[in-house]
Amino acid sequence: MALKDLQEKLVSLLQESDIIAGKAELSPADAERLQVIVQEGNGLKSQLIAMGEAQKLADWGRQSAGMLPLAGGATLLGMSPAGGMDIEVREKNGRKSILISDDGEMLVNPNVYKTLTNPDYGRAFKSYLRLGQNGMSGDALKTLQEGSDPAGGYTVPEELLNRLIAREPAPRTLQSKVTRVTTSRDALNVPQLIYTTDNQYTSGMRVTWTGEIPASATTHNVTDPSFGQVHIPVWTAMMSLPLTNDLIEDSTVNLISFMSDKFNETIELLYENMLINGTGVGQPEGIINNGSVSSINSGAAAALTWDGLTSLLYALPEQYDQNAVVAMNKTNTAQALAKLKDGDGRPYWATSPYDLTGERLQKPIQGYPVVFNAFMPNVGAGNKAMIFGDFSGYWLVNRIGMSIQVLRELYAETNKVMLLGRIRFGGKLVEYWRLRLGNVAA
Repeated sequence: MALKDLQEKLVSLLQESDIIAGKAELSPADAERLQVIVQEGNGLKSQLIAMGEAQKLADWGRQSAGMLPLAGGATLLGMSPAGGMDIEVREKNGRKSILISDDGEMLVNPNVYKTLTNPDYGRAFKSYLRLGQNGMSGDALKTLQEGSDPAGGYTVPEELLNRLIAREPAPRTLQSKVTRVTTSRDALNVPQLIYTTDNQYTSGMRVTWTGEIPASATTHNVTDPSFGQVHIPVWTAMMSLPLTNDLIEDSTVNLISFMSDKFNETIELLYENMLINGTGVGQPEGIINNGSVSSINSGAAAALTWDGLTSLLYALPEQYDQNAVVAMNKTNTAQALAKLKDGDGRPYWATSPYDLTGERLQKPIQGYPVVFNAFMPNVGAGNKAMIFGDFSGYWLVNRIGMSIQVLRELYAETNKVMLLGRIRFGGKLVEYWRLRLGNVAA
């Protein structure tokens, strides 16, 4: 009888004996059957012991010859002969990677080898022979299932963590500084007091020194304020992503939730991009495309100068200083600025990036906070590489926030689900006098 048959027969006898022994009262027939089971079990035990001793002898012979043990010389626990019997363990980086025969054919994969050489596996297998699958503990059953199919289990795949490795999104630094409003229409009109004569007054109203007796009844009349309005249209943007049902069902992560988060992340980045670079044609208008903002040249045709930066910082009227920041990208514009040096080779922008507690700070420029934004243009001839001032002058108008629909029926015949995202918003620089643009030009 083969080893597998002996094991199965022994398990069957042990299970039968457990059933009989568990009865409240034993009948004569039960007692007689138990005697038979004991006799048959002893016989099976003797055969298994004999096979085990023979196996030990065979293993010793193979180990003496520098080979790994193969029970029975033919098949055991998923290992089968292929070609000759010289079995080699190849190692890579100190780890046993594969078992092969002398003709190069794989006999057992690394996961199976790791499991079969684990002492816990042997104990779990004995528990299976004694109690059967239903009588085993959860840990023992789990250990057994890490074996190969002929051993009564399944090869365990490598562990897959329930997380994804991905880049970090660019910081959304400016949208928190703008003015955000909502509307229930397809556009927002904002009344405006029009006055562009100077930065000290907000209108043409002035006092007249009339003396004790005015020259006429109209001498003290003021210039009437001029009113207008700013029009901010609302635009619609959409995005979609098809997913197969199989991918959703089989993925180790919740794809619907993950993609919804990515949709929202994309919209947050869209806000950031539009308030800087929006063209105003079919989309919100960005700050650098607003023709009313004053531009201050850098002092060089295609580069930055420290004098040009100083001119930019001091071109903003005093009343807008309190919330003023310098916005630029880090990898190009800020790098170029950090390389500017005086005649003795000392960097102009040399403030330490750390405070006394060791906490990292954003380095200010001439006392003004710096905001890094990845959507700001690089230094280049004619580019608006910096924006300086109070960003609350930009109005971001939301009509409908980001909504995501899961369309199932429409794509059911193609085994797909469609995620459809939609948003409606507008934006415009309403109070342009709060900002100045740093233009790269001589």
